[in-house]
Amino acid sequence: MTSALTAGAASAVITPPVGTAMEGYGARTDVSQGVHDDLHARAIVIDDGDSAVAIVACDLVGVDRKLVASARRLASEATGLPEDHILIAATHTHAGPVGLMLSPDDPLVDNTAHRIAEAITEAHAARRPAVLKIGATTVDSVQQNRRHPDWPIDPTLSVLLLDDPDPLQPPIAATINFACHATVLDHTNLLFSADYPGYAMRTVQQLFPGIGVQFLNGACGNVNPAWIVQDFAEAERVGTIVGAAAARLIAELRPLGNNHQIDNIRWSEHVDKPVTAGELIENVRIRTASRRVDMPLKSYLSRDEYETKLDGLQRQLDALGDSPDPQQRRPIMEQVTRFRTERDVAARGGGAALVSLEDIGSAGGAASTLHPELMAVSFSPRLALLGLPGEWFVETIRDIRGRANVPNLPVACYANHYVGYVVPPAAYDEGGFEPGIAILAPEAERIGKDAALSLLQEVTP
Repeated sequence: MTSALTAGAASAVITPPVGTAMEGYGARTDVSQGVHDDLHARAIVIDDGDSAVAIVACDLVGVDRKLVASARRLASEATGLPEDHILIAATHTHAGPVGLMLSPDDPLVDNTAHRIAEAITEAHAARRPAVLKIGATTVDSVQQNRRHPDWPIDPTLSVLLLDDPDPLQPPIAATINFACHATVLDHTNLLFSADYPGYAMRTVQQLFPGIGVQFLNGACGNVNPAWIVQDFAEAERVGTIVGAAAARLIAELRPLGNNHQIDNIRWSEHVDKPVTAGELIENVRIRTASRRVDMPLKSYLSRDEYETKLDGLQRQLDALGDSPDPQQRRPIMEQVTRFRTERDVAARGGGAALVSLEDIGSAGGAASTLHPELMAVSFSPRLALLGLPGEWFVETIRDIRGRANVPNLPVACYANHYVGYVVPPAAYDEGGFEPGIAILAPEAERIGKDAALSLLQEVTP
Protein backbone atom coordinates (compact mmCIF):
# COMPACT_ATOMS: atom_id res chain seq x y z
CA MET A 1 0.00 0.00 0.00
CA THR A 2 1.38 3.42 -0.91
CA SER A 3 1.82 5.31 2.35
CA ALA A 4 2.33 8.58 0.46
CA LEU A 5 -1.24 8.65 -0.81
CA THR A 6 -3.32 11.56 0.50
CA ALA A 7 -6.76 12.86 -0.36
CA GLY A 8 -9.03 15.72 0.59
CA ALA A 9 -12.58 16.81 -0.20
CA ALA A 10 -14.52 20.07 -0.11
CA SER A 11 -17.57 21.68 -1.65
CA ALA A 12 -18.78 25.17 -2.51
CA VAL A 13 -22.27 26.48 -3.17
CA ILE A 14 -22.78 27.56 -6.79
CA THR A 15 -26.50 28.38 -6.67
CA PRO A 16 -27.08 31.47 -8.83
CA PRO A 17 -29.44 34.33 -7.97
CA VAL A 18 -33.14 33.59 -8.15
CA GLY A 19 -34.45 34.99 -11.41
CA THR A 20 -31.62 33.43 -13.43
CA ALA A 21 -32.95 31.47 -16.38
CA MET A 22 -32.78 27.68 -16.14
CA GLU A 23 -31.26 25.15 -18.53
CA GLY A 24 -32.35 21.71 -19.66
CA TYR A 25 -35.89 22.05 -21.04
CA GLY A 26 -36.94 24.05 -24.06
CA ALA A 27 -40.53 23.90 -22.83
CA ARG A 28 -39.85 26.06 -19.76
CA THR A 29 -41.81 29.29 -19.88
CA ASP A 30 -40.25 31.30 -17.04
CA VAL A 31 -37.03 31.96 -15.14
CA SER A 32 -36.16 30.42 -11.77
CA GLN A 33 -38.56 31.28 -8.95
CA GLY A 34 -36.59 29.98 -5.96
CA VAL A 35 -34.17 27.44 -4.52
CA HIS A 36 -35.36 24.01 -3.44
CA ASP A 37 -31.87 22.72 -2.63
CA ASP A 38 -28.55 24.43 -3.21
CA LEU A 39 -26.31 23.55 -6.14
CA HIS A 40 -22.72 22.65 -5.31
CA ALA A 41 -19.30 22.13 -6.83
CA ARG A 42 -17.87 19.08 -5.07
CA ALA A 43 -14.11 18.54 -5.33
CA ILE A 44 -11.83 15.65 -4.42
CA VAL A 45 -8.05 15.97 -4.66
CA ILE A 46 -5.98 12.78 -4.77
CA ASP A 47 -2.18 12.95 -4.39
CA ASP A 48 0.19 10.00 -4.74
CA GLY A 49 3.20 11.96 -3.44
CA ASP A 50 4.55 12.69 -6.92
CA SER A 51 1.45 13.70 -8.84
CA ALA A 52 -2.04 14.88 -7.95
CA VAL A 53 -5.40 15.21 -9.65
CA ALA A 54 -8.55 17.15 -8.82
CA ILE A 55 -11.95 15.77 -9.77
CA VAL A 56 -14.91 18.15 -9.53
CA ALA A 57 -18.61 17.43 -10.01
CA CYS A 58 -20.93 20.41 -10.41
CA ASP A 59 -24.71 20.46 -10.07
CA LEU A 60 -25.16 21.88 -13.56
CA VAL A 61 -26.63 20.61 -16.81
CA GLY A 62 -23.23 21.00 -18.43
CA VAL A 63 -19.93 22.86 -18.30
CA ASP A 64 -18.44 24.71 -21.22
CA ARG A 65 -14.82 25.29 -22.10
CA LYS A 66 -14.80 28.90 -20.89
CA LEU A 67 -15.96 27.93 -17.40
CA VAL A 68 -13.54 25.01 -17.20
CA ALA A 69 -10.56 27.05 -18.39
CA SER A 70 -11.25 29.82 -15.90
CA ALA A 71 -11.76 27.46 -12.95
CA ARG A 72 -8.64 25.49 -13.84
CA ARG A 73 -6.52 28.62 -14.05
CA LEU A 74 -7.73 29.92 -10.69
CA ALA A 75 -7.30 26.56 -8.97
CA SER A 76 -3.85 26.04 -10.44
CA GLU A 77 -2.71 29.45 -9.25
CA ALA A 78 -3.95 28.67 -5.73
CA THR A 79 -2.67 25.09 -5.41
CA GLY A 80 0.09 24.49 -7.94
CA LEU A 81 -1.91 21.70 -9.55
CA PRO A 82 -1.29 21.61 -13.31
CA GLU A 83 -4.37 22.79 -15.17
CA ASP A 84 -4.51 19.55 -17.18
CA HIS A 85 -4.69 17.59 -13.91
CA ILE A 86 -8.14 19.05 -13.14
CA LEU A 87 -11.28 17.33 -14.41
CA ILE A 88 -14.54 19.28 -14.10
CA ALA A 89 -17.82 17.55 -14.86
CA ALA A 90 -21.54 18.22 -14.51
CA THR A 91 -24.17 16.00 -12.92
CA HIS A 92 -26.54 17.03 -15.73
CA THR A 93 -29.32 18.24 -13.48
CA HIS A 94 -32.03 19.92 -15.55
CA ALA A 95 -32.86 22.17 -12.61
CA GLY A 96 -29.74 24.32 -12.84
CA PRO A 97 -28.96 27.67 -14.45
CA VAL A 98 -28.63 28.63 -18.07
CA GLY A 99 -25.44 30.34 -19.19
CA LEU A 100 -22.84 27.75 -18.23
CA MET A 101 -22.89 25.76 -21.42
CA LEU A 102 -23.55 27.18 -24.87
CA SER A 103 -23.82 30.94 -24.38
CA PRO A 104 -21.84 31.85 -21.25
CA ASP A 105 -23.07 34.75 -19.18
CA ASP A 106 -19.82 36.35 -18.04
CA PRO A 107 -20.69 37.38 -14.46
CA LEU A 108 -22.30 34.03 -13.75
CA VAL A 109 -19.43 32.08 -15.28
CA ASP A 110 -16.88 34.15 -13.38
CA ASN A 111 -18.60 33.60 -10.05
CA THR A 112 -19.06 29.88 -10.68
CA ALA A 113 -15.44 29.47 -11.74
CA HIS A 114 -14.28 31.12 -8.52
CA ARG A 115 -16.50 28.81 -6.45
CA ILE A 116 -15.18 25.73 -8.26
CA ALA A 117 -11.61 26.88 -7.67
CA GLU A 118 -12.46 27.51 -4.03
CA ALA A 119 -13.66 23.92 -3.62
CA ILE A 120 -10.50 22.56 -5.26
CA THR A 121 -8.29 24.77 -3.09
CA GLU A 122 -10.01 23.66 0.10
CA ALA A 123 -9.86 20.00 -0.90
CA HIS A 124 -6.16 20.37 -1.68
CA ALA A 125 -5.52 21.90 1.75
CA ALA A 126 -7.58 19.17 3.46
CA ARG A 127 -5.45 16.26 2.17
CA ARG A 128 -4.68 13.57 4.71
CA PRO A 129 -3.41 9.97 4.49
CA ALA A 130 -5.72 7.81 2.44
CA VAL A 131 -6.18 4.45 0.83
CA LEU A 132 -7.98 3.97 -2.46
CA LYS A 133 -10.71 1.38 -3.01
CA ILE A 134 -13.05 0.69 -5.90
CA GLY A 135 -16.25 -1.31 -5.93
CA ALA A 136 -19.39 -1.81 -7.98
CA THR A 137 -22.94 -2.94 -7.44
CA THR A 138 -26.10 -3.11 -9.54
CA VAL A 139 -29.05 -0.71 -9.58
CA ASP A 140 -31.59 -1.49 -12.28
CA SER A 141 -34.91 -0.39 -10.80
CA VAL A 142 -34.86 3.35 -11.48
CA GLN A 143 -33.81 3.74 -15.11
CA GLN A 144 -34.73 2.57 -18.59
CA ASN A 145 -33.48 3.04 -22.12
CA ARG A 146 -35.57 5.95 -23.37
CA ARG A 147 -35.39 4.91 -27.03
CA HIS A 148 -36.77 1.39 -26.51
CA PRO A 149 -37.61 -0.32 -23.22
CA ASP A 150 -35.83 -3.51 -24.29
CA TRP A 151 -32.61 -1.77 -25.28
CA PRO A 152 -29.63 -1.63 -22.91
CA ILE A 153 -28.94 0.40 -19.81
CA ASP A 154 -25.83 0.38 -17.67
CA PRO A 155 -27.03 -0.81 -14.27
CA THR A 156 -23.57 -0.64 -12.72
CA LEU A 157 -23.11 1.78 -9.86
CA SER A 158 -19.44 2.27 -9.04
CA VAL A 159 -17.90 3.89 -5.98
CA LEU A 160 -14.36 5.16 -5.81
CA LEU A 161 -13.65 5.38 -2.09
CA LEU A 162 -10.87 7.40 -0.47
CA ASP A 163 -10.75 5.74 2.92
CA ASP A 164 -8.86 6.57 6.08
CA PRO A 165 -6.08 4.03 6.74
CA ASP A 166 -7.48 3.66 10.26
CA PRO A 167 -10.76 1.69 10.04
CA LEU A 168 -11.97 3.40 13.21
CA GLN A 169 -11.82 6.81 11.54
CA PRO A 170 -14.46 8.03 9.09
CA PRO A 171 -13.83 7.73 5.34
CA ILE A 172 -12.56 10.80 3.53
CA ALA A 173 -14.45 10.93 0.24
CA ALA A 174 -16.43 8.92 -2.27
CA THR A 175 -17.19 9.33 -5.95
CA ILE A 176 -20.46 7.79 -7.13
CA ASN A 177 -20.58 6.90 -10.82
CA PHE A 178 -24.00 6.01 -12.23
CA ALA A 179 -25.60 6.48 -15.65
CA CYS A 180 -29.07 8.01 -15.65
CA HIS A 181 -30.41 11.38 -16.79
CA ALA A 182 -31.03 13.76 -13.90
CA THR A 183 -34.56 14.49 -15.09
CA VAL A 184 -36.94 13.27 -12.41
CA LEU A 185 -38.03 16.93 -12.23
CA ASP A 186 -39.64 18.20 -15.43
CA HIS A 187 -39.98 21.53 -17.23
CA THR A 188 -42.70 22.78 -14.88
CA ASN A 189 -40.19 22.96 -12.03
CA LEU A 190 -38.83 26.47 -11.57
CA LEU A 191 -36.77 25.86 -8.42
CA PHE A 192 -33.05 25.22 -8.50
CA SER A 193 -32.25 21.65 -7.48
CA ALA A 194 -29.61 18.94 -7.87
CA ASP A 195 -32.45 16.51 -8.72
CA TYR A 196 -31.98 12.86 -7.73
CA PRO A 197 -28.13 12.97 -7.63
CA GLY A 198 -28.39 15.53 -4.83
CA TYR A 199 -30.59 13.20 -2.80
CA ALA A 200 -28.23 10.29 -3.51
CA MET A 201 -25.28 12.22 -2.11
CA ARG A 202 -27.32 13.41 0.86
CA THR A 203 -28.24 9.79 1.67
CA VAL A 204 -24.58 8.81 1.79
CA GLN A 205 -23.69 11.78 3.97
CA GLN A 206 -26.46 10.94 6.42
CA LEU A 207 -24.92 7.50 6.92
CA PHE A 208 -21.30 8.69 6.86
CA PRO A 209 -21.25 12.16 8.47
CA GLY A 210 -18.37 14.30 7.26
CA ILE A 211 -17.62 12.32 4.13
CA GLY A 212 -17.10 14.27 0.92
CA VAL A 213 -19.37 12.87 -1.81
CA GLN A 214 -19.61 13.67 -5.50
CA PHE A 215 -21.73 12.26 -8.32
CA LEU A 216 -20.34 11.66 -11.80
CA ASN A 217 -23.02 10.88 -14.36
CA GLY A 218 -22.15 8.23 -16.89
CA ALA A 219 -23.31 7.37 -20.40
CA CYS A 220 -26.96 8.27 -20.02
CA GLY A 221 -27.58 9.89 -23.39
CA ASN A 222 -30.25 7.26 -24.03
CA VAL A 223 -31.24 6.47 -20.42
CA ASN A 224 -33.96 8.21 -18.37
CA PRO A 225 -35.13 7.79 -14.76
CA ALA A 226 -38.34 5.97 -13.86
CA TRP A 227 -40.84 7.97 -11.80
CA ILE A 228 -44.36 7.85 -10.41
CA VAL A 229 -44.84 11.61 -10.72
CA GLN A 230 -42.22 14.20 -11.56
CA ASP A 231 -41.80 16.05 -8.29
CA PHE A 232 -39.32 16.46 -5.46
CA ALA A 233 -40.67 13.50 -3.48
CA GLU A 234 -39.92 11.28 -6.48
CA ALA A 235 -36.46 12.80 -6.92
CA GLU A 236 -35.86 11.90 -3.28
CA ARG A 237 -37.16 8.35 -3.77
CA VAL A 238 -34.94 7.72 -6.79
CA GLY A 239 -31.96 9.41 -5.15
CA THR A 240 -32.44 7.39 -1.98
CA ILE A 241 -32.31 4.14 -3.97
CA VAL A 242 -29.10 5.21 -5.69
CA GLY A 243 -27.57 6.68 -2.53
CA ALA A 244 -28.45 3.69 -0.37
CA ALA A 245 -26.77 1.37 -2.86
CA ALA A 246 -23.68 3.56 -2.80
CA ALA A 247 -23.69 3.74 1.00
CA ARG A 248 -23.94 -0.01 1.35
CA LEU A 249 -21.03 -0.40 -1.06
CA ILE A 250 -18.93 2.09 0.91
CA ALA A 251 -19.60 0.15 4.11
CA GLU A 252 -18.68 -3.11 2.38
CA LEU A 253 -15.46 -1.63 0.98
CA ARG A 254 -14.21 -0.33 4.32
CA PRO A 255 -12.75 -3.67 5.56
CA LEU A 256 -10.45 -3.90 2.51
CA GLY A 257 -6.88 -3.71 3.80
CA ASN A 258 -8.02 -4.18 7.38
CA ASN A 259 -8.63 -7.08 9.73
CA HIS A 260 -11.97 -8.61 8.67
CA GLN A 261 -12.72 -11.71 10.71
CA ILE A 262 -15.36 -13.72 12.48
CA ASP A 263 -15.37 -15.78 15.65
CA ASN A 264 -15.47 -19.44 14.73
CA ILE A 265 -16.78 -20.92 17.96
CA ARG A 266 -16.40 -24.52 16.82
CA TRP A 267 -12.66 -24.11 16.46
CA SER A 268 -12.19 -21.30 19.00
CA GLU A 269 -10.41 -19.31 16.29
CA HIS A 270 -10.68 -16.01 14.49
CA VAL A 271 -11.23 -16.81 10.81
CA ASP A 272 -10.74 -14.39 7.93
CA LYS A 273 -13.87 -13.20 6.12
CA PRO A 274 -12.91 -12.23 2.56
CA VAL A 275 -14.21 -8.91 1.22
CA THR A 276 -15.87 -9.48 -2.14
CA ALA A 277 -17.41 -6.06 -2.73
CA GLY A 278 -14.45 -4.51 -4.50
CA GLU A 279 -10.74 -4.01 -4.68
CA LEU A 280 -8.01 -2.23 -2.73
CA ILE A 281 -5.82 -0.29 -5.17
CA GLU A 282 -2.26 -0.62 -3.98
CA ASN A 283 0.82 1.23 -5.25
CA VAL A 284 -1.29 4.10 -6.55
CA ARG A 285 0.40 6.20 -9.20
CA ILE A 286 -1.56 8.95 -10.90
CA ARG A 287 -1.22 9.54 -14.61
CA THR A 288 -3.31 11.93 -16.67
CA ALA A 289 -3.68 12.56 -20.37
CA SER A 290 -5.99 14.82 -22.31
CA ARG A 291 -6.49 15.58 -25.96
CA ARG A 292 -8.55 17.88 -28.13
CA VAL A 293 -10.21 15.84 -30.82
CA ASP A 294 -11.58 17.11 -34.11
CA MET A 295 -15.20 16.01 -34.45
CA PRO A 296 -17.12 16.89 -37.63
CA LEU A 297 -20.30 18.91 -37.41
CA LYS A 298 -23.48 17.60 -38.98
CA SER A 299 -24.63 18.81 -42.38
CA TYR A 300 -28.23 20.03 -42.55
CA LEU A 301 -30.92 20.00 -45.18
CA SER A 302 -32.72 23.11 -46.36
CA ARG A 303 -35.92 24.25 -44.68
CA ASP A 304 -37.94 23.15 -47.72
CA GLU A 305 -36.33 19.70 -47.67
CA TYR A 306 -37.27 19.22 -44.02
CA GLU A 307 -40.82 20.35 -44.67
CA THR A 308 -41.11 17.92 -47.57
CA LYS A 309 -39.91 15.04 -45.42
CA LEU A 310 -42.25 15.97 -42.57
CA ASP A 311 -45.24 16.42 -44.87
CA GLY A 312 -44.67 12.94 -46.28
CA LEU A 313 -44.38 11.44 -42.81
CA GLN A 314 -47.55 13.22 -41.70
CA ARG A 315 -49.42 11.72 -44.63
CA GLN A 316 -48.27 8.28 -43.53
CA LEU A 317 -49.57 8.99 -40.02
CA ASP A 318 -52.89 10.25 -41.34
CA ALA A 319 -53.28 7.10 -43.39
CA LEU A 320 -53.16 5.01 -40.21
CA GLY A 321 -56.45 6.52 -39.00
CA ASP A 322 -57.56 7.74 -35.60
CA SER A 323 -56.50 4.65 -33.63
CA PRO A 324 -53.29 3.49 -35.25
CA ASP A 325 -51.54 0.27 -34.35
CA PRO A 326 -48.54 1.35 -32.20
CA GLN A 327 -46.26 -0.97 -34.16
CA GLN A 328 -47.19 0.91 -37.34
CA ARG A 329 -47.17 4.37 -35.77
CA ARG A 330 -43.83 4.16 -33.94
CA PRO A 331 -41.50 3.79 -36.96
CA ILE A 332 -43.09 6.87 -38.49
CA MET A 333 -42.93 8.91 -35.26
CA GLU A 334 -39.24 8.02 -34.84
CA GLN A 335 -38.52 9.85 -38.09
CA VAL A 336 -40.96 12.68 -37.38
CA THR A 337 -39.20 13.35 -34.08
CA ARG A 338 -35.77 13.24 -35.67
CA PHE A 339 -36.48 15.53 -38.62
CA ARG A 340 -38.68 17.95 -36.67
CA THR A 341 -35.95 18.38 -34.07
CA GLU A 342 -33.22 18.60 -36.69
CA ARG A 343 -35.19 21.19 -38.64
CA ASP A 344 -35.48 23.37 -35.55
CA VAL A 345 -31.75 23.10 -34.83
CA ALA A 346 -30.96 23.98 -38.44
CA ALA A 347 -33.27 27.01 -38.21
CA ARG A 348 -31.14 28.29 -35.32
CA GLY A 349 -28.00 27.98 -37.43
CA GLY A 350 -27.05 24.36 -36.78
CA GLY A 351 -24.03 23.34 -34.78
CA ALA A 352 -22.04 26.46 -35.58
CA ALA A 353 -24.67 28.61 -33.84
CA LEU A 354 -24.86 26.47 -30.72
CA VAL A 355 -21.24 26.50 -29.59
CA SER A 356 -18.64 29.13 -28.76
CA LEU A 357 -16.64 30.49 -31.68
CA GLU A 358 -13.42 29.26 -30.06
CA ASP A 359 -14.74 25.68 -30.38
CA ILE A 360 -15.17 25.79 -34.14
CA GLY A 361 -12.64 24.65 -36.69
CA SER A 362 -13.12 25.41 -40.34
CA ALA A 363 -12.41 24.11 -43.78
CA GLY A 364 -12.60 26.48 -46.70
CA GLY A 365 -14.00 29.22 -44.48
CA ALA A 366 -17.05 27.18 -43.37
CA ALA A 367 -17.50 25.92 -39.85
CA SER A 368 -16.93 22.17 -40.01
CA THR A 369 -15.57 20.74 -36.77
CA LEU A 370 -15.63 20.91 -33.01
CA HIS A 371 -12.51 20.13 -31.03
CA PRO A 372 -13.60 19.12 -27.53
CA GLU A 373 -11.30 17.74 -24.85
CA LEU A 374 -11.27 14.11 -23.78
CA MET A 375 -9.40 13.19 -20.59
CA ALA A 376 -8.18 10.03 -18.88
CA VAL A 377 -6.87 9.63 -15.34
CA SER A 378 -5.37 6.35 -14.14
CA PHE A 379 -4.55 5.31 -10.59
CA SER A 380 -3.15 1.90 -11.49
CA PRO A 381 -3.33 -0.45 -14.47
CA ARG A 382 -6.53 -1.75 -12.86
CA LEU A 383 -8.34 1.56 -12.32
CA ALA A 384 -8.85 4.57 -14.55
CA LEU A 385 -11.41 7.36 -14.93
CA LEU A 386 -12.46 8.50 -18.40
CA GLY A 387 -13.84 12.02 -18.88
CA LEU A 388 -15.96 12.60 -21.98
CA PRO A 389 -17.67 15.82 -23.17
CA GLY A 390 -21.39 15.77 -23.78
CA GLU A 391 -23.96 12.98 -23.87
CA TRP A 392 -22.90 9.48 -24.90
CA PHE A 393 -24.91 6.30 -25.42
CA VAL A 394 -24.67 3.19 -23.27
CA GLU A 395 -23.58 1.14 -26.28
CA THR A 396 -20.59 3.40 -26.92
CA ILE A 397 -19.21 3.10 -23.41
CA ARG A 398 -19.85 -0.64 -23.38
CA ASP A 399 -17.66 -0.90 -26.48
CA ILE A 400 -14.92 1.26 -24.94
CA ARG A 401 -14.90 -0.80 -21.75
CA GLY A 402 -14.83 -4.03 -23.71
CA ARG A 403 -11.75 -2.93 -25.62
CA ALA A 404 -9.86 -0.90 -23.01
CA ASN A 405 -8.39 -3.74 -20.91
CA VAL A 406 -8.96 -1.75 -17.71
CA PRO A 407 -10.86 -3.86 -15.13
CA ASN A 408 -12.33 -0.82 -13.33
CA LEU A 409 -13.30 2.05 -15.63
CA PRO A 410 -15.76 4.65 -14.28
CA VAL A 411 -16.82 7.10 -17.00
CA ALA A 412 -17.71 10.73 -16.34
CA CYS A 413 -19.72 12.22 -19.17
CA TYR A 414 -20.47 15.97 -19.29
CA ALA A 415 -16.77 16.49 -18.47
CA ASN A 416 -14.63 19.52 -19.35
CA HIS A 417 -16.92 20.64 -22.16
CA TYR A 418 -20.35 20.10 -23.73
CA VAL A 419 -20.85 19.05 -27.35
CA GLY A 420 -24.41 17.77 -27.15
CA TYR A 421 -25.19 14.19 -28.10
CA VAL A 422 -22.54 11.88 -29.51
CA VAL A 423 -24.78 9.42 -31.32
CA PRO A 424 -23.87 6.01 -32.78
CA PRO A 425 -24.39 5.93 -36.56
CA ALA A 426 -27.15 3.31 -36.34
CA ALA A 427 -29.28 5.67 -34.26
CA TYR A 428 -29.64 8.07 -37.18
CA ASP A 429 -31.53 5.41 -39.14
CA GLU A 430 -33.54 4.54 -36.01
CA GLY A 431 -34.59 8.18 -35.66
CA GLY A 432 -35.78 9.87 -32.48
CA PHE A 433 -34.78 12.94 -30.51
CA GLU A 434 -31.06 12.30 -29.99
CA PRO A 435 -29.94 12.13 -33.65
CA GLY A 436 -32.19 15.11 -34.34
CA ILE A 437 -30.74 17.34 -31.64
CA ALA A 438 -27.13 16.17 -32.18
CA ILE A 439 -24.91 18.75 -33.84
CA LEU A 440 -22.14 16.26 -34.58
CA ALA A 441 -21.95 14.06 -37.66
CA PRO A 442 -22.43 10.29 -37.29
CA GLU A 443 -18.69 9.60 -37.63
CA ALA A 444 -17.97 11.65 -34.47
CA GLU A 445 -18.83 8.68 -32.25
CA ARG A 446 -16.11 6.49 -33.80
CA ILE A 447 -13.59 9.33 -33.60
CA GLY A 448 -14.40 9.81 -29.93
CA LYS A 449 -14.13 6.10 -29.15
CA ASP A 450 -10.75 5.83 -30.87
CA ALA A 451 -9.43 8.86 -28.98
CA ALA A 452 -10.72 7.53 -25.65
CA LEU A 453 -9.06 4.16 -26.16
CA SER A 454 -5.81 5.84 -27.17
CA LEU A 455 -5.82 8.01 -24.02
CA LEU A 456 -6.53 5.00 -21.81
CA GLN A 457 -3.67 3.11 -23.41
CA GLU A 458 -1.42 6.12 -22.75
CA VAL A 459 -2.18 6.26 -19.01
CA THR A 460 -2.46 2.53 -18.29
CA PRO A 461 0.52 0.86 -20.02
